[in-house]
Amino acid sequence: MPFVTECGVPFVTGSHDERMEIPPCWQLYLPQTGKLSDMSENSSDEFQAEEVVSSYVSRRQRREEESGQPRLPWKRGLSIALQVIAWTLAGLFALIIVLTVLVPRVIGAEPYTVISGSMEPTIPTGSIVVSQHVGADDVAFGDVITYQLKSGEPLTVTHRVVGVDIVEGQTRYRTQGDANNAEDPLPVRPEQIRGVVIYHIPFVGYLGQLVPMGNRQTIATVIGIGLIGYAVIMLTRSLVDQRRKRRLSSTHDSAE
Repeated sequence: MPFVTECGVPFVTGSHDERMEIPPCWQLYLPQTGKLSDMSENSSDEFQAEEVVSSYVSRRQRREEESGQPRLPWKRGLSIALQVIAWTLAGLFALIIVLTVLVPRVIGAEPYTVISGSMEPTIPTGSIVVSQHVGADDVAFGDVITYQLKSGEPLTVTHRVVGVDIVEGQTRYRTQGDANNAEDPLPVRPEQIRGVVIYHIPFVGYLGQLVPMGNRQTIATVIGIGLIGYAVIMLTRSLVDQRRKRRLSSTHDSAE
């Protein structure tokens, strides 16, 4: 920041705390060199001093006009950090909504929450698995499937197919959790299978447990709309700020 003095009277374009004592005479402190430049009335440096100070004052006034008040560096840094955090969280939440609600609807799949560690480390406890509806003939050895413990009942299990048997002309699937030492006691019939797992999202299921099952899609939709609205507001504010900056810059250039 440039400091200019005349006849020992400090003149500084900063705040009171930024003032400094300078010996009598015209002098210019240039941050680029870190030196005081002597200036007499006929010195060519006087014009340079006026230009430097005028430029600094213009930039400072422009920033203050844009924000409504002088902005401290730490406040600017905090504001940027909060915006980055907000956008990051919004982006992550939007991605979760897309993967757990929108994609399953489009491809005809269903999300399920894993509440035990029987499939660890492949599928951690608290994950959400998305299972694609398939026919019985499409289920193969090694597939991870989600199936009902009893046909027609809501309670489901997600385990790996470790064997396929034909019993009296009927297909039966033997299943086992990756973390278990033994196969599941009962074979799985085709009508029990809800789908083959196509992907999973670790630990997101813990959040889902906080919301009642019947309200999850409604709440997810409301939050999704809120995120879109937030993004539109932030984008609009950014465009307005840019337009204001261009207008102030144009006004300043015209005044010069």
